[in-house]
Amino acid sequence: MQRHDRVPSQALWQIPSRAMCHDEPRVLIADDDLDATRAICLALEDAEFSVRAVHTGLDAVSLARKWRPGVVLLDLMMPLGDGWEAAEAIRAIDLSMLLLAHTSRTDPDDLTRAQRTGFNGYFTKPTELDGMIALLRDYFSVPESARDHASVRVR
Repeated sequence: MQRHDRVPSQALWQIPSRAMCHDEPRVLIADDDLDATRAICLALEDAEFSVRAVHTGLDAVSLARKWRPGVVLLDLMMPLGDGWEAAEAIRAIDLSMLLLAHTSRTDPDDLTRAQRTGFNGYFTKPTELDGMIALLRDYFSVPESARDHASVRVR
């Protein structure tokens, strides 16, 4: 029997409180698709986020440790450490980062694995960028004291 289940285009579980306050809304993008990365970087920069991009899981962990972004978008299938491995290492660095899987993988098992690994949400490509930008703006603008630690939203 063939499975026909697909994950929603966007799934969010728990949005963490930010332990660190930044003067700038920092977003790290880790994706080995150079064209997709460039497009997302441009869209986020136009929305006034400070953005840096890397193309391997290892580089994502290294830059997350040094730069301390508030949000990390991780592709799940990258060289030198896939998104799941990078997510586990980044979670060990900082529990307060908003960690989002950004992938073309639509198998429900991948979504479940991402949730178990410590991701806060799951975006499937191609991503509706207006929704992602709205989420990032909400994350960076909501005071930590007002953030609902148990919020769950699925679209």
